[in-house]
Amino acid sequence: SKQTTALLSPTIVLPLGIIVPIVATKVWHNHPLRQFMAAFRFRVTFVALIDVLMLLTVRSYKNNDGIIMGTLNSALSQILFWGLLILSTACQTIVQSLQFNAQMTFFASRVDPAIGGSYMTLLNTFANLGGTWPSSAVMYLVGQLTVPPKCDAILGEDGETVGEVCTGGRDAYFPLQLGLSILGCLWVMVMKKRVQYIADLPDDAWRTHIGEVEEDENGETGKERGGGSMEMRKGWWWRTKKGRKNA
Repeated sequence: SKQTTALLSPTIVLPLGIIVPIVATKVWHNHPLRQFMAAFRFRVTFVALIDVLMLLTVRSYKNNDGIIMGTLNSALSQILFWGLLILSTACQTIVQSLQFNAQMTFFASRVDPAIGGSYMTLLNTFANLGGTWPSSAVMYLVGQLTVPPKCDAILGEDGETVGEVCTGGRDAYFPLQLGLSILGCLWVMVMKKRVQYIADLPDDAWRTHIGEVEEDENGETGKERGGGSMEMRKGWWWRTKKGRKNA
């Protein structure tokens, strides 16, 4: 039932969301991109396989009209169904927590203190955009590529419909799952060195150097990095402040 499924959130998702980041810091020792790549490999292989097995288990308890039966065939089948459902939920929670924790740790360690809040917001915005649009794209592809079955009504002796028989149709979930899992594995092989290169970049490579004073050829410190002399910036700030007072 929906009530039983809803119990999975406080009993599985919440404890794992607390425990996984603590364990991750002990395993990867502040190497967030290694943690991210390990979780990603696990996500596109084992987690995808568990999700397919769970869906096949659900399909095995469907009747011809595609509605899930209210009771399962045996106690063993019920254990198998709930076991795969709990395992799938736990695996999804683990990889999501690992990737989110790695993302936040990496951003926090590379953020520029000069514009800390703005820098962190910018990095999170791009990360959220990259992690949000694939879900919408996949749901769109599932809807476009799925072909519903053709169903014929079964009439009883009194002429009333007692059921229906469905034939044909195509579910796009399985080919999409396979194709995207292969694409994820190819991404890991192609981008592995690039990710390691980004992880090895020094902290100075992530700095904007805004507000830092640099010396000219004569050893004078009259300019700031980011453009314009200090006197020009002070004059612009004073004129702006004076104009606001007059307004």
